[in-house]
Amino acid sequence: MAEPIVWDFSEPKTDWILLRGRLGFRHGELAVQGRGSTPVIQSPPQAEIDWSRYQAVEIRMITEAGREIKIKIGDREYKQKLAPPLQYRVYRFNLDITEHTHAWPLAIMPTDDVIATVAIDYVRLVPRMTPFPKAVGCMRVGKGEEYRNTIYTHAPSSLTYEVRIPSGARLHFGIGVADPEPVTFRVLAGADEVYSRTLKDPNTWVDAAVDLTPYEGTSTKIVFRTESPREGAIGFWANPLLAPARPRGRFNILMYTVCTLRPDHTSLYGYERDTTPFLKRLGASGVVFDDCQAQATWTKASVASLLTSLYSYTHGIRRDTGAIPAGAATMAEQFRKAGYVTASITGNPFAGRLTGLDRGFDYQMEYPAVERELSASDRATDSAGLNRVAFRWLDKHRQTPFFLFLLSTDPHAPYRPPAAFERLFANPAETAEFDRDYARLKKYRGYGGGAMISPAECRANGVDPETFRRRAIERYDAEIAHNDHSIELLFNRLEQLKLLENTLVVVLSDHGEEFWEHGWSAHEHSLYDELTHVVLLFWNPRLLGPARRIPDPVQLIDVMPTVAALLSAPLQGVVQGENLLPLLRGEPFHRRAPVMSSRFAHPNFRPDGVPENRTGTFARIGADWKFLYRDQARRAGLKRIELYDHRNDRQDRRDVASEHPELTRKLLDELLRWIDDQKQVRKALGAPGKRKLDPRTLKRLRTLGYLK
Repeated sequence: MAEPIVWDFSEPKTDWILLRGRLGFRHGELAVQGRGSTPVIQSPPQAEIDWSRYQAVEIRMITEAGREIKIKIGDREYKQKLAPPLQYRVYRFNLDITEHTHAWPLAIMPTDDVIATVAIDYVRLVPRMTPFPKAVGCMRVGKGEEYRNTIYTHAPSSLTYEVRIPSGARLHFGIGVADPEPVTFRVLAGADEVYSRTLKDPNTWVDAAVDLTPYEGTSTKIVFRTESPREGAIGFWANPLLAPARPRGRFNILMYTVCTLRPDHTSLYGYERDTTPFLKRLGASGVVFDDCQAQATWTKASVASLLTSLYSYTHGIRRDTGAIPAGAATMAEQFRKAGYVTASITGNPFAGRLTGLDRGFDYQMEYPAVERELSASDRATDSAGLNRVAFRWLDKHRQTPFFLFLLSTDPHAPYRPPAAFERLFANPAETAEFDRDYARLKKYRGYGGGAMISPAECRANGVDPETFRRRAIERYDAEIAHNDHSIELLFNRLEQLKLLENTLVVVLSDHGEEFWEHGWSAHEHSLYDELTHVVLLFWNPRLLGPARRIPDPVQLIDVMPTVAALLSAPLQGVVQGENLLPLLRGEPFHRRAPVMSSRFAHPNFRPDGVPENRTGTFARIGADWKFLYRDQARRAGLKRIELYDHRNDRQDRRDVASEHPELTRKLLDELLRWIDDQKQVRKALGAPGKRKLDPRTLKRLRTLGYLK
């Protein structure tokens, strides 16, 4: 399941951390001694170990004295009796860790004697055997953070299917190996070999497409064969698909999410700076929703709502480790059942496996697959790297109807656009000082999608708040412009591949960003308009008809049922969003369920932190009114109820609750009933899942500002 890991201490240096005692070297061994307490050492911090892949820890050592050796991995502790003094012994600790985790270090207490010296020859991690017990089976396999559905086989093997070959047929598949052992993959159509490739790199996928038109109209045996010099070597056949010529009129789906993009900073929505000239042109021939609301104001919960059509309060994700409940049905699962090849390419860990949103995707390319495509000139933006991954995928899958989900993080903190775009709105001479100020403020308080800080705290850290705000907005706007350019390049590629005319494109954002409109920076911490209002644009003139702008309040959970209705794809399971097809066609529309956004009290709020993190908050948004309710307002020191004139005060500036007591009582009653209803839906869906955060993911989340 993994490569053995061995630390042999033959060189007089080590990355192991001394937690207690004294550490040195002698005769090619690591010498550890207690100094009035038992000695303890810990594995190097950069060792990213998935403990579920290892069956044992082996330690060869000799000790002067003591009765017991002990190791600890996360919350698991293992111990053994020590051999007699001055005798070498290999101590083997069999592990029982089955959950995937990279974040747990290995701590070793080699003796319980407080003064004895121990000489450690090596520490070795013994891998588990490969988890392929059957002759053939199905498994989801990842290589370089690219995850695929596979059929695994032990070489030599043959898988045979007898199928009728449709007109214009092509056979699509990927191949991969589990170990650095050569495996030859062959495909036969009847007696003819139509594909052959030998692969031995276990860290990569190779994609193939075979033309089967010479056999169209016939019943043919398709054989997938593996061969290897080592009997039993594992070969993976990834997502094998026999596809006819593209059905006429079958539209692809491309959904592009821009993380942290607020509409009022785009020229598509009338911003004074021309940040999104391409989206503005696109909107002129598409359908633009002027009042779309996110169900949550941070990526993990918001994208979970988008891809499951569940309110954020209903799916219940409140922590970085949270995942969608077992009863949720993802958009990828829905469209896969409708006959689409499904793929996801994301720049934010919260939008993939870490949230359970890989379910239903044939191809899941996580943020490391995007990061590998970035260069120093991209700075803190990833949309260019996202394009490079997407272009390759589209080149290989343009013959089959697809649902492709993309998520870029360009406008997300720390606001470091590529130089050419920075110059559009910012002074590059100020960049170094801005970066230093941002780093200082992020260190002060890093949670909340960036440097979440108030103007007063800005001054307390020696930073002029207005100067910092101006510089941040200039760079944020420049990142938006860069992302707009990347979307234009993606459209150009679709056109080159002759896919554009037949692709429904949905461009949206998952939440906004605050620049002290309500006293704070960054996002996640409130439900005011600068964070809940998001972009939503549908484009394909052939499918949608005349361009239009729609003023009615809608929400991100409406996207799934609307796309499904447009493409006549059936939906199953719990779907809380509503079909907006009448609005797209200019017909009357009557919403049955409210437009709602919510946030839970922060599980680890700080006493000196954002007050809103002490309370759960709900926002009900209608055409006329926006109503806010806090369930722990007293603890947070905030108002329990706020009311805003949504038609005339879209920035939520003036609370008018005291002027409309009867209306506020009515809205509160409706909201409390809604909360009770959602609790019943939660019971049907099951509790939210939980995922581990490995060191690489933690690093990426720190880069985005979610963690300190």
